[in-house]
Amino acid sequence: MNILAVEDEPEYLEMLQMVMSSLGHSLIIARNGIEAIRVMEKEKIDVIMSDVSMPTMDGIEFHERLRSKPEFANTPFIFLTGINNLQEVQAVCQPDRDLLLQKPFPVDKLLKMFAGQIK
Repeated sequence: MNILAVEDEPEYLEMLQMVMSSLGHSLIIARNGIEAIRVMEKEKIDVIMSDVSMPTMDGIEFHERLRSKPEFANTPFIFLTGINNLQEVQAVCQPDRDLLLQKPFPVDKLLKMFAGQIK
């Protein structure tokens, strides 16, 4: 599976790389929403994991731009956020396609999510 990680914090990228490679998945990295859009135009992506708070283009704007394109309307999207007020993120989450992980999250929760135990 090709997974796009949109994250500006190196420690989270390192952890995501370790977890996804241990599961046999390929991780493609973007540091903000603009880079992520460029990746989406070139690569086949199966799942997106995106931080909410990032420079240049945040995760919410990236999500909205992505969902406006029919070819990406059903791509699974996981919001990663350290913000305490989750209402803004929950307002854009689509229950059948989007998930939310609040930072810091335990690695086992991420593993369960990719094993299909969390929906």
